[in-house]
Amino acid sequence: MKKTLAALAVLSAFAGSAIAADVTLYGRIDMGLSYTNQDADVAHEDDVNSFEMSSGTYTGNRFGLKGTEELGNGAKVGFVLENGFNGDDGTLNSDGSIFDREATLKVITNYGEIGLGRVGILALDAGSYGIGGGFTPFGTGWGDVGNQHLLWGAGYSSRFSNMLTLATPEMAGFKVYAQYSFGDGSGDENKSSSNRYYGIGATYNNGGLSLAAVVDSINKKSNPELEVDGKDMAIPGVDVKDTVRVIIGGSYDFGFVKPYLSAAYFKDGNISTLGDIYDRDVNSGLHNSAVPDGTGKINVADAMSFMYFDGYAIALGADVPAFGGKFHGMVGYLDADSDRSAMGDHNDVFNEFGTIDFTRWMVGVGYDYNLSKRTVVYAGGGYMKDSWEFSGNADAFKDNDPSMFQFNIGMAHYF
Repeated sequence: MKKTLAALAVLSAFAGSAIAADVTLYGRIDMGLSYTNQDADVAHEDDVNSFEMSSGTYTGNRFGLKGTEELGNGAKVGFVLENGFNGDDGTLNSDGSIFDREATLKVITNYGEIGLGRVGILALDAGSYGIGGGFTPFGTGWGDVGNQHLLWGAGYSSRFSNMLTLATPEMAGFKVYAQYSFGDGSGDENKSSSNRYYGIGATYNNGGLSLAAVVDSINKKSNPELEVDGKDMAIPGVDVKDTVRVIIGGSYDFGFVKPYLSAAYFKDGNISTLGDIYDRDVNSGLHNSAVPDGTGKINVADAMSFMYFDGYAIALGADVPAFGGKFHGMVGYLDADSDRSAMGDHNDVFNEFGTIDFTRWMVGVGYDYNLSKRTVVYAGGGYMKDSWEFSGNADAFKDNDPSMFQFNIGMAHYF
């Protein structure tokens, strides 16, 4: 707490002394109400319904500082320091971190740009280098309504620390990006004890046409220890295969409608969970010695975090201007199969799961309206349904087709 207060004091002092420099204080706050229904499709288990105040649903709440200094001959130095916060209770998103969304220093020239620090990955739709906003009408906003991360998240973190980013200038509508993270802090920097990210992406813009593509990978740390409910499992950590992902998509603005089409493929990735549906203990079929408490039960969300899948996803959507605002809609489909070879020696431990075939359908609709240049009101709803089929004997997922519905309404102000 003392560290946080000290950091805020430094930030206030810096902002006050930067009046004469090219520095901007900016941010956004988004507050609303959210209703969610979760059906685990489990016998004798009731649906879970929640109605609550929501924060950062339409767009992530944030405050930040950004600025540039001209060096001459077309070169300049810039920086971005940005933090996320929760508007409903005023807390920061990350304990012990005041700039969790971005902390980047950049050098910008006529020949391209170099950025160093913590920043969002290319497939994200936020941050200095996120180019994923053109894949679907909802991007990664609107809560779980139409959230593209539920289709091709594949276990990727939205942001990485120790990131080096290179970006070319735009040439004939094309722009190319490359990123490499020296480590996520889970181990030694640029060593096999830490997860490292790398990716390459490109955009093309010409009139109403916008295209984007990203190929990225997580170079996973060696010998990860699997955990269940925060406890190391009684089996040795082993090397697992690196996750690889490819996403392509684009849109065309006809004026009266803007359709979107995108597709993704990933190998040795994870499946993003729906809300809290999978946060429950079930009989796993595993030997008691493989589970810390010896009960033979395992948390489904934990199990999903270390099960690896190969899969693909497609999404079709559109924006339609109407009544001074804009309607948004999308439908998405995900199909994935478990890749048991990616689990190394853990393959023997999870024999009871067998081969897993997973599918997900999702649909989302929404409407937003600008009350002013800086204030927008919004409403949106979405439905998502999963289906599991597997050849083993464990009952973790058998015959369950969980689903979730969410409706959000609120207002966001940009400053």
